Amino acid sequence: MNRQHPTPLGPRVFLGITLSMAMFLAACGGSDDGNIRTSKTPEAAADHLSEAFAGADSDSMKHADIASKAIKKGQFQKALYAIETIKAKPDVNFDQGVAINDSLINLEQELIYRAEDGDKKAIAAYELLKRINRN
Repeated sequence: MNRQHPTPLGPRVFLGITLSMAMFLAACGGSDDGNIRTSKTPEAAADHLSEAFAGADSDSMKHADIASKAIKKGQFQKALYAIETIKAKPDVNFDQGVAINDSLINLEQELIYRAEDGDKKAIAAYELLKRINRN
């Protein structure tokens, strides 16, 4: 019997996201040195967020600090609300946008791990993250 197995959706979705990010980054330019910083842990992403908003207006700096501290303490919903606040600001520059996305990506990964282990707070935070990503 000559059966064809359907291609899993996962790689297609990954490819689509990768291509979308590449087009976004090409359209927006990059940092001065041409490198885009990415973090490997939520804690590193929290530091990235704080550093990116160090010279921002006081409200943005405050919310970036709240988000950074909340990420490090595992208070993910608090972190997400603070990130949502700064993400909505019209004056977010490229490096700040990269730091926001870096934080959201790392948070998503951590929340998925915790949700798979049955963490109810992580499941609730993941639902909030999905809502934020739609906006």
